Amino acid sequence: MARRCILAVYSHPDDETTVSGGTLMRYVREGVDVHVITATRGEWGALGSGDMVIAREDLPAIREAELRTNMDLYGVNPPTMLDYIDGALKDADFEEHVGLILAEMQKLKPDVVITWGPTGISHHDDHIATNVATDAAFGRYREAVDTNPRLFYVAVPQKFVEEFKLDVDGSEANPTMTIDVTKNLPTKIQGLRNYKSQEDAQEVATMMESGEWGEVEMFHQVYPPATQGVTDTGFWE
Repeated sequence: MARRCILAVYSHPDDETTVSGGTLMRYVREGVDVHVITATRGEWGALGSGDMVIAREDLPAIREAELRTNMDLYGVNPPTMLDYIDGALKDADFEEHVGLILAEMQKLKPDVVITWGPTGISHHDDHIATNVATDAAFGRYREAVDTNPRLFYVAVPQKFVEEFKLDVDGSEANPTMTIDVTKNLPTKIQGLRNYKSQEDAQEVATMMESGEWGEVEMFHQVYPPATQGVTDTGFWE
């Protein structure tokens, strides 16, 4: 079988697990070469969960270590860190940011690129900056290759938008690809638990353990534009 590659581009350690961990694991097990770019080390995130208390200056190294532990757990290649500061992506040099992502695309030659959509679901400035830079890098990448790479945004169903009162619409509330991650859900929850530095990761893990949600991960195909309704078989099937 010809080589297949997925590149996921996110802003902080734990982004990749929360919204696409099960998908990444699925394709690793199917022999796909899976890579993750993480723009920052989440320096301004929470300082521990439960009884864990972390000094601010120690948090970047801890969060990167948690990320690397999970990539190893999932079978994903070691992450590429862009070395930006948490919360500062919107002020980063745009051409530099785009260039770093483009360089990885040119090296890895992904067939599928996954990233945040225009609001980043949460309207976090870093998520939005990641979307804009990845969009630009992907545009340049696809024009320079003779293959047909595809770009996907993280998406959520309308029911989820309403339940959690999210300010999300358009492509991010219109999934065109639904990936069943039931088989990988226990490991995804383990990955969330591994992010002991982050209370929100623990809260998501608790919700998934309760069975409230988590059996699927959803994406919107941005390029080329999806020409049909929701597909639930996978990126290549």
